[in-house]
Amino acid sequence: MQRYLLPCFVLLLLLSAPPVSAQAQDVPPTTSSDPFPLYRFTLPNGMQVWCRPRTDSNSATVLLAMGVGARHEDASNNGISHYVEHMLFTGTERWNEEEVKSIITRRGGNWNGWTSLEQTVYFAEVAAQDIPIALDWLDQVVFRATFPANKVDKEREVVFQEKWGRYGRLINSLDRLGFGYELDRSVRRAIFPDSTLGLRVIGEDAPLEQIDRAALLEFYQTHYIPNNAVLIVVGNITPEQIRELAQNQFGDLEPGTRPPMPDPPALPEAGPHKVVVRGPLLTAQTRVMLGARTVGRNHPDRWALEVLAELLDRNLTEEIRYQQGLVYGLSAGNVFFNDAGYLVITTTSDSANADLIRRTIEEQLERIRQGTIDPERVAEAQAALQGSWALATEDNYTRARWLAQWPAVLSAEEAIPDYPAKIGAVTPADLARVVQNYVTPERRYLGLHNPVVTVTSGAWIGGGVIGMGAGAWLTRRLWRRARLAR
Repeated sequence: MQRYLLPCFVLLLLLSAPPVSAQAQDVPPTTSSDPFPLYRFTLPNGMQVWCRPRTDSNSATVLLAMGVGARHEDASNNGISHYVEHMLFTGTERWNEEEVKSIITRRGGNWNGWTSLEQTVYFAEVAAQDIPIALDWLDQVVFRATFPANKVDKEREVVFQEKWGRYGRLINSLDRLGFGYELDRSVRRAIFPDSTLGLRVIGEDAPLEQIDRAALLEFYQTHYIPNNAVLIVVGNITPEQIRELAQNQFGDLEPGTRPPMPDPPALPEAGPHKVVVRGPLLTAQTRVMLGARTVGRNHPDRWALEVLAELLDRNLTEEIRYQQGLVYGLSAGNVFFNDAGYLVITTTSDSANADLIRRTIEEQLERIRQGTIDPERVAEAQAALQGSWALATEDNYTRARWLAQWPAVLSAEEAIPDYPAKIGAVTPADLARVVQNYVTPERRYLGLHNPVVTVTSGAWIGGGVIGMGAGAWLTRRLWRRARLAR
């Protein structure tokens, strides 16, 4: 139910569970290389269960991630994953919509759900003693939804309100003419050609209008099976407790045939890719988005790309923001999917400065490609990433979300990456290498969101139209008066 556009580092899809057995299968506990204690096992029906005990906490986050998102759709049903997410909160075998939405909050907890390109997630944050209630709530909402017939059209309208109304046909027509506004999506479509990574999570108007209860149920029954799910619990609970609770709560669910994984997106044959959209902006500014297609979230080069982005963020902010004063802010980061990703450097500036900013970014990348890298700056970037990660994962919910990205890309035997260690092992030579390998013509892109109508130009245009109308009205009145005076 949460907005469909969420931080990109949580865009996820879950891999197939280990084979079904007569008993819950233990995955060995964390090894010394892991960043924190983590216990992983699989229920007989294939549901994966991950437990991060935190006995110093008074609460817990209970999160259930399903391996389905917009990437599992096509043009005929685009938006159905998000639509299903909405419907799950409208009624279950035991509760009506009002009860579903009060079970957790009346205990003082928080709950919600969100859909991305590769994953749909449902969670509850509760006091430690309420973990059984949270598990029961997730079981009802996620696996025992009833899709009340009288709620289907109501939630369809809610989805349209979330996407700001029925403007899809107009927006898509403007997109084809280059007068769009979704620069990020346009870039994805250029660097991931013929891939469902270019679909909108919120969906398109036409399929959303046509999706009925039968289609929702079929999609739900296909994807919402226990062997397409991972339960993640972070907080004050022991592995033994969660093993028993999970088996008792979810053990009766029947496994199904898991749908196939989406095909990896093909690499563009040529480039660089220049993507330009021209939509209304408040000011005469251009959004600049520059980067390159890279790798998936579990690729060994991920960690060098993380450090590269942090280094670029710092260096370019100093050069473009502090020294030249061309922008208010600038950011660099990475978007990682299961099998692909891309580096993003983005800022907004006066349109007259867009070309200068582009050249400055490209010069910075070229210096790194040539190996002109200050080791002290690299060390600072590494320390910043390690510190940010440590602060963020103090929170149960953030740690659960961070964990949720890994089941899709790790085998049962693979340990969770030790983020601080992986970041700390990156060398300046690694940064030069990833720029050489990934900032290549067929992978590079430049995205520009240029203004067509701004507040100022819109005011001038509107004033001109009003003035012309007023002038025509006054001329007509004077002409009529002149005729009456004859």
